Amino acid sequence: MLLISQLNTAPLAAQPATGPGRLAGFADVADLTLAAPMIVRATITRASAAPARTAGVAPAGRVRLTVTAAVSNPLLAPGPIAATLSFLWDAPIDARARVPNVKAMEILAFLGPPDASGATRLISSRAVQPWDPALADQVRAILAENRTGTVPVINGVTSGFRADGTIPGESESQFFLTSRDGRPVMLVVQNRPGEVRRVLVARGDIIDESAERVRPNTLLWYRLACFLPATLPAAAGGTDPALARDWRDALASLGPCGRTG
Repeated sequence: MLLISQLNTAPLAAQPATGPGRLAGFADVADLTLAAPMIVRATITRASAAPARTAGVAPAGRVRLTVTAAVSNPLLAPGPIAATLSFLWDAPIDARARVPNVKAMEILAFLGPPDASGATRLISSRAVQPWDPALADQVRAILAENRTGTVPVINGVTSGFRADGTIPGESESQFFLTSRDGRPVMLVVQNRPGEVRRVLVARGDIIDESAERVRPNTLLWYRLACFLPATLPAAAGGTDPALARDWRDALASLGPCGRTG
């Protein structure tokens, strides 16, 4: 048995997966990482066509395989797991409509909790990825950040206000965000002439030295860029043109979420 501590208990999407479809960016990786109860590095040791009468039919251009994989390194697991796992995978067929040869393929798999025999299921259509050390490092970094519990899960924005500075072109806008745990979170946009716009996040009701810049490709960036509304709601101050513009500018500074799944 392999042992790793439980880090995440997100709900499981129950379906065979289609792939591999390469992940396009950080948001795709974060989506899978935060949804998966189990993530493992493994090597496919056996793959055979799954019987349609019990496993169903794969989408066009795919073949449904029953895969057995030997786990070499669990990145995340709900507890002790078997050294060998099995799951259904809708693998792409080649140009000659032949079943792909995936034996000995090294993969990074995002899975649901296994039963005692090691049977499990992939959590999405892209839950099998070719093994890539850089991808694994990104997954580990997301898990480590999430484990701290300090990065808020953002639900939306409730209100905002804007104050002009003492010189032309200087301003500060503050937007009050809602979070899953109810703790206050503030998005701050500071504009100063001749300087790059600053977008900060404060974890309380006041802005002090603990307010931090939002760094790209971090869990905080993901939860802001991918879950905040593109336009400031009217109830949160969106009818104020200057405040609404600062909101748009803040999201532009964060950059697009980039989710493709």
